[in-house]
Amino acid sequence: MTLSALLSPLPALIAELTVCAALFAGLALAVKGRRRALADADAAVGDARINLVLAVVDRLAVAPVIVALTTGAVVVARDAGFLGANAWLGGLWPPLALLLAVIVGDFTGYWRHRAQHSRWLWPAHAVHHSDRHLHWLSLERMHPVDRLGTAVDTIVLGALGFPAWALVGNALVRHYYGYAIHADAPWTFGRASWVLNSPAMHRWHHAREITTGCNFATVFSVWDRMFGTYHQPGPCDVPLGIDEEMGEGALGQYAHPFKAWWAALSRKDRALA
Repeated sequence: MTLSALLSPLPALIAELTVCAALFAGLALAVKGRRRALADADAAVGDARINLVLAVVDRLAVAPVIVALTTGAVVVARDAGFLGANAWLGGLWPPLALLLAVIVGDFTGYWRHRAQHSRWLWPAHAVHHSDRHLHWLSLERMHPVDRLGTAVDTIVLGALGFPAWALVGNALVRHYYGYAIHADAPWTFGRASWVLNSPAMHRWHHAREITTGCNFATVFSVWDRMFGTYHQPGPCDVPLGIDEEMGEGALGQYAHPFKAWWAALSRKDRALA
């Protein structure tokens, strides 16, 4: 593979981040005013730099692996007949099929996200929670191991029989909605929060004082309400992020979960000795 082929995802990433940066910068100016928006942006520069590095590495090296693994897993699941009898899904009215894919994908993602907060998966997911200046670009702060976990959502949809275009549509809807709920905005969505996740709701998920976990869904708040993990007392103005030592820069972020797992296994070995 040539260098140009390896770097081919970069133009799309640059275009995506440029458009999002302009939109969310305008949102920040409208919500906060010029002085506070610039001060908050200056404070977030260090975290944003790490997020950009992780985003580039993700698009160049992680995303192609996830696409290959997801495609292979879906083919195997369907060939094995695992929940693959639902061919009628491909014949649905496209907007309805897409809505159903997002609903099922978000339900799957809710449980996958809860699993990522479990003891052994947390060290990789902690990377995402280490950003103390939460804003739209914080969505990109994900460890490769954590990113592999998100493939579960697409694999489940594929195994259920959703067409490929619906899998892509679900990924795009939830990806860009993910940018929105990470935005530094105080919005609770009012009555719409009975159905939809909001920036305020997701900020509570990242609140340092919340140790048991809450607000795990991406799009629909109904899953958190249904399973007792909903928490949105109002706009979130408490400290964000975690207290764990993550190491320096992007390399520290990449190394953190492996150090944590090694330390945990070493303690277990000593306990057995």
